[in-house]
Amino acid sequence: MADNRIEYGFRWFTGNPYPMPAPIEMTVADDESFDVSGGASNVKLGPGDPVAIQSDGHVDLAAGNETTAEAAFGIVVGVAPYWDGDFMKPSETLPSDVSYDSNLSRQSKVHVVPVTAGMWEVDVDDSTTATSRSAYQAFVGENADHILTGTTDNDRAYPKLDISTHATTSSLIWRILKVSPTLNNEDFSGANVKLVVVPNVAQSPAFSATGV
Repeated sequence: MADNRIEYGFRWFTGNPYPMPAPIEMTVADDESFDVSGGASNVKLGPGDPVAIQSDGHVDLAAGNETTAEAAFGIVVGVAPYWDGDFMKPSETLPSDVSYDSNLSRQSKVHVVPVTAGMWEVDVDDSTTATSRSAYQAFVGENADHILTGTTDNDRAYPKLDISTHATTSSLIWRILKVSPTLNNEDFSGANVKLVVVPNVAQSPAFSATGV
């Protein structure tokens, strides 16, 4: 068994329009901390991370099946410069606990593509639920939750598909569409097999608030 190369988070696969549509700039609350329940604290938010809109209108890291899984609004694809205490600093990721003290000209922002815009490639989180291409193909049409796998040694949330949750259950967040054709799927008995998914339950659904 050889593990497949890990790739981070949710990656744009295809959709309408193709290529990836223009992202939406969304705000992050002042002094927001991005945490993985039972895992990493104060991680960085960046491309590949699922986010959900909170009651205050800002986006935050969408919790996964490591706690109570949360339907995502979108996937982060970029980060705007953030206030580091002295100036607006360009960065590929947004650190936790960035304070802009309600100065909206210094507000933290991320670029987000809604999950309903297309299809997403994502790594699975174990190498035991399925160990062959045919076993993964049998999951097509089923649903699964995502899970944030970041640990205390990580500075990112490391979202993956919690493949052990695969089922026809309508409340699960992601619908499995296909095994990714990527050449990085080298060994289906190894870790980090890549699947293509679409949202089954989304925070801002295209058609219905209830999954199938």
